[in-house]
Order: sequence, then C-alpha cells, then structure tokens
Amino acid sequence: MSELFGQLVPEMIGLLITPAAVVGCVLLLQSGNAVRNAFSFGAAFLLVYLQIGLAGLLGGATDPHATSTTVAHWVGFLVGLMFLAIGAVLLLRQPSRAPGRPRWITELESAGPRKAFAAGLVLAVLNPNLFIMLSGISVIAQSGSGPAASIFATGLLLLAAALDFLIPIGMYVLMGDRARSGLGAAKQWMVEHDRILAVCVFVGFGLLFTGRGLAALR
Repeated sequence: MSELFGQLVPEMIGLLITPAAVVGCVLLLQSGNAVRNAFSFGAAFLLVYLQIGLAGLLGGATDPHATSTTVAHWVGFLVGLMFLAIGAVLLLRQPSRAPGRPRWITELESAGPRKAFAAGLVLAVLNPNLFIMLSGISVIAQSGSGPAASIFATGLLLLAAALDFLIPIGMYVLMGDRARSGLGAAKQWMVEHDRILAVCVFVGFGLLFTGRGLAALR
C-alpha cells in the first residue's frame, strides 16, 4: 500500500493544484450565500471525479489481473505528452490583450447554488485534472492491489481534489469576514497570473508523467 501511495503522490499534488477550482471557490465565498454556493461548486467537481473513480473500480481497478501494466504506463505517458503540448501552446501563444476578466469569473459573481453547481460541472469536464484523475486510476489499476487498497487509494485522490474547496471554505468558516481580504487577494493574484500558472502546471506535470512513463516502458 505504501508503494502505491508513493506512486500516486504526483497525481495527488496535481489534483490539489487546480487554479480554476480555487479561484471559483474563493469567488463564491464572496457572494451572498457564500458557503452553500462554494459547496455546490466543489460538489460538482467531486461528482465528475467520483464517476471516473467508480468507473475505474468497477472496470477492474480492484482486480490485480485486470489491467496490463504496459497499458497503464502508456496512459500516463500519453497524458504527459498532451500536457507538454498544451503547455507549449500556452507558452508560445500571445497573451490576450482584451480588457476585463474571463467570462466564467463574471458569471460566477452572480451565481446561486444551482448555477454554481452547473459551472462546476463544466469546469470539471474541461479541466486538465480530469486526465490527472484518469492517470491516477490507471496507476491503481496496474498496481496489483486488492479491492480494499484500490478503494482507499481512489479515496485519497478524491480527498486531494476536495482540498481545493475544503481549505478555502474552512478558512472562511473559521475566520468569517476576516478571511475575505486574504482569499480575495489570493484570487486576484491567480487571475492576474493565470497564464503562467497554467504553463507551469502543464509543463511541470507533463515532464513528470512523460518521464515516469518512459522510465517504466523501457
């Protein structure tokens, strides 16, 4: 189990570092129905990740003989190549000179729980962490672990993803309005540096997954 946990550390860190999720959650914590809106937004992300996890568990991740290790390594390698390609495109593309913030941020400012949940579903599907979750499930599937270990490992991936929301919500609940200024400053910084953050995430994890895949496939 400890070996499987070590293999999943990159995926857990990747799921924990989700600028769009954190920005959206912090933005909703500044709305009228703060905690309820933020929970709805986070629940949508986790629902998408949970479906991937359940599909993997039901599809054979709990069976030590169901998935070829070669297939799992190829999945991680291809995810790494895709991340590197996206990172290169973002790095080479000229930054947008259009004034104002991204549209999805503007939409969230007036969102209620239902709209926050719908926005969370869309962002979860379009988010690169979807592929990080897939990579994590492939690691679990090829690890040869039994049902209990596979379920526990999937739970760790979901917990890592949930921290994107639990940490800001926890700060808000514990500190109340005092947390608004700090969370607002963090949100503003991430919005202003969204391009460089995206490049770092894509290139960093692209190199990690590609290198890990190459080493395993040799």
